[in-house]
Amino acid sequence: MTTKTDTIANTTRASVRALCLAGSMLALTATMTGPGNAQSRIELQRAPSGHLLLPVTLEGGDPLTFILDTGASNTAIAQPVAEAIGFVSQWESYDLVQSLNARFDAERHDIAQLGIPGAPPVGLNSVVIPVPADHPLPVAGLLGADAILSDRYEIDVDDLALILDSAAAEHPDGQVERRGLLIGEARLRRRSAPVHVIIDTGSSHTLINRQLRRHLYDPGIQFNFDIHVSGIEDAEGEEARPVMLRQLQIGGLCVERSAALQSDLDVFDALGWADEPAMVIGMDTLRHARIRIDRTTGTFEISGTTEDTQCHGRRVQTPGL
Repeated sequence: MTTKTDTIANTTRASVRALCLAGSMLALTATMTGPGNAQSRIELQRAPSGHLLLPVTLEGGDPLTFILDTGASNTAIAQPVAEAIGFVSQWESYDLVQSLNARFDAERHDIAQLGIPGAPPVGLNSVVIPVPADHPLPVAGLLGADAILSDRYEIDVDDLALILDSAAAEHPDGQVERRGLLIGEARLRRRSAPVHVIIDTGSSHTLINRQLRRHLYDPGIQFNFDIHVSGIEDAEGEEARPVMLRQLQIGGLCVERSAALQSDLDVFDALGWADEPAMVIGMDTLRHARIRIDRTTGTFEISGTTEDTQCHGRRVQTPGL
């Protein structure tokens, strides 16, 4: 049995409810960047939760709302959506799937034609997310790395655009690892050593583990409410504690202050970071970021898009790239 990694459809139940409202606003839009230019620009929508949404067609059907998810190595679709295109649950084809807070078995379904605007349809083996038939569907699924065939592409969070066949990354800030996940290093105030990072547009919140919080926690700050973090398998969720990150830098993205949640999630263990300071950088921190993924070099570049988020000086990069 092979192991595939799919990370985070949503991080709170509130985010799910917000996405329900966002789906109706989605428009099917794709534009070319200029005459003779091979780049394709796909307009995105921003959900109230911060997620980036885009229209996706399955087997030539009507457009459905998907989350653009850099934390998903494989595209995932909700079971009712899969059943509408011919999936029948028989537990003959399945894999162990990693979500935010658990590992669980999930069935697979071959999609012959998955289409996004401005790109030819692709065939892939999707993960089927177990969702009860009567459960409200905020989105149809997560668009993972396997659905984008371009060797180079760019996600401009500020400008709400996915650009296929984009310019090459100029700075090797982090690694595009073998499953297509974006792995890098960050630095923070009060933390002289680097922090492990995964860039995850499928997470509305930035998440840190206990090891990192030990270096950052201000005992003068107290929080009097509980938050639960859930993954795509819709388990009960893990308790999370709000924290404030200061002077966060990864690549050329600098964020002076960023809220985060600390929780001992299974995803940190799955990435081999359970005993080391680590974080999942989500959409709350990425809202003024531009990410260029370059599969030809196996690297990605991340930069701030505003004066306040652009770093003026040395970039923080993963060594050896």
